[in-house]
Amino acid sequence: MNSKTCTFSERNSSSKGHVNKEVYPKASVAWATVIILSFTYMFSYIDRQILVLLIEPIKDSFEISDTQVSLLTGFSFAAVYALMGIPMGRAADLWIRKYVIIIGITMWSSLTILCGFAKNFLQMFSARMGVGLGEAALTPTAYSMISDNFPPHKLAIAMSVFSLGGIAAGSAMSLLLGGVVIGQMEEIGAITIPILGELLPWQLVLVFVGGLSLLMTIPMLFIPEPRRQITADFNLKFERYGKRSFRAVLIYLNENRAFYAPFIIGSCLANIFAYGGIAWIPSYFIRVHGWEASTTGVVLGATFIIPAIAGGLLSGLLSDHLYSRGFRSAPLFIYTASLAMLGPVIVCFIYISDINAKLTLLACLYFLLTVYAVLFPTIIQLATPSEFRGQMSAIHLMAINLIGPGLGPTIVALVTDFVFQDNMAIGHSIAIVGLAAYGFAAITMLFALRPFKEQIAFIGGNPNE
Repeated sequence: MNSKTCTFSERNSSSKGHVNKEVYPKASVAWATVIILSFTYMFSYIDRQILVLLIEPIKDSFEISDTQVSLLTGFSFAAVYALMGIPMGRAADLWIRKYVIIIGITMWSSLTILCGFAKNFLQMFSARMGVGLGEAALTPTAYSMISDNFPPHKLAIAMSVFSLGGIAAGSAMSLLLGGVVIGQMEEIGAITIPILGELLPWQLVLVFVGGLSLLMTIPMLFIPEPRRQITADFNLKFERYGKRSFRAVLIYLNENRAFYAPFIIGSCLANIFAYGGIAWIPSYFIRVHGWEASTTGVVLGATFIIPAIAGGLLSGLLSDHLYSRGFRSAPLFIYTASLAMLGPVIVCFIYISDINAKLTLLACLYFLLTVYAVLFPTIIQLATPSEFRGQMSAIHLMAINLIGPGLGPTIVALVTDFVFQDNMAIGHSIAIVGLAAYGFAAITMLFALRPFKEQIAFIGGNPNE
């Protein structure tokens, strides 16, 4: 085989049996790993998303605009999170993965606590950058660990359970727990700590949730390191570039750009609303409908959790079932179909007047969002050899997080601040951004379907192995 692109026919000629099914751990060990990682992801999401309930008191404390708030909820975290994912993904491919995650937990939890002591916009911005640095260690590393614990035809449900830890449990708990804690802290009121000075209720919330997530370092110590799966014919092709070298990753990415390019672009577009629109939905209810922050957190959290769990589990189970029956593009097909449905649902959610119907449509939005979001890591792992999964996941996460949480909240804020020039027009901004982002994302994903099927024929072997 020459050093240039190998064709799919060449790949398939040697792909049979290149993954040894006997190296996967026992199901009990594999699922224990997923559960611990899922809880860790939940706490990371709580630390990441809790600010969306604290937007109004932070604005009052720091006297800042919606655009500046969006930099705290989005860019300050996402820029570092995205860029540092590359070295963290490389560490995941080369080092003991649970230690990478433990270091990350310690860092993001400590910096979330420091956010609670911030006295101005700059201090908060810097601390949020630190949260992003710590959380960059978790996702690509966890993806790599889970994909080495489960065979391809059981991977989607495992990835779905992990993703639900953040997307469903984490998002819901950031709202539910945040709403409850905000209510309690408002009753307590501001407190004064010697040397550190006065802490307002919103600051106490950040100190509390940061301390909770730090506890996840304990169960992480007991996770066994899974044996890395080996793709023998793949190693023959790329060994000349260095074992798991970043150069080899980029060469593989370029040779298979027919899949990776539309998938990355489509995922970036989808994440504009997944982070941008979702971040402003609590403020929409607070501003337009006059809800209290504590009430908003409890109601939205309760509305979120059941549809999100149902959507995540259903998509994982359906994807695995169809994949095992030979429909290898099932994860990406389900992903694309859910994107196509989201735009109209968002528009109806914003413009329907009845509050009960509005909450029902919001539940549908959460369901569809989770359907596609939990399949993202499965699609990446199925299309990527084990040797590159940490780094390739990090590359994808860098792209989608620079665009999604990095720019998404700011795009919505800019539409509100400069197009409508009215804080009460936040609903219009959410509808416009949601319809455009998901519409273009669905169209782009159509171009990735066929190359994805060919890609996993090389990586996945027989789906019934």
